[in-house]
Amino acid sequence: MTDLNQTILQKASGEKRLNPDEQRLYMGTFRERVLLVLSFNEAVNASVQQQFATICQTLKGEYSTLTLKISPKLSDTLQISYMKEAQVQQIAVSIIDEKIATSPFALLFHADHAVNQEQIALSEKFPNLLEKPKSQPTEKKGFWQKLFGG
Repeated sequence: MTDLNQTILQKASGEKRLNPDEQRLYMGTFRERVLLVLSFNEAVNASVQQQFATICQTLKGEYSTLTLKISPKLSDTLQISYMKEAQVQQIAVSIIDEKIATSPFALLFHADHAVNQEQIALSEKFPNLLEKPKSQPTEKKGFWQKLFGG
């Protein structure tokens, strides 16, 4: 039997969701429905912003009922930009603001049913999308350095 005090506190707080901690983490949905998550660093990345339409088209092609959830911590211009592109792709969009907890994700795509995908990170699903850090150019050796091995 459960502790009576715990039950009373739960009922008093008004929390009636199934697995509320998981739903807070994934912006109001369950982990099993999540298709793709983007961190805040990824969401502000210029190459991700340019390729967002491609991301939407790819996911829309795989799943007919798709929803995009946006964190209110993104700047207003980014929120509007992502919302407009998702609406062009006919994807349902909402900005989720949890009062109790915050999600570590800036953008989250999910289906309306369980899909149970193991890999949901942007770097795993779209590995070529993120810009790779450019390697340092090697210093060119002059004629005398080549000749004498300097």
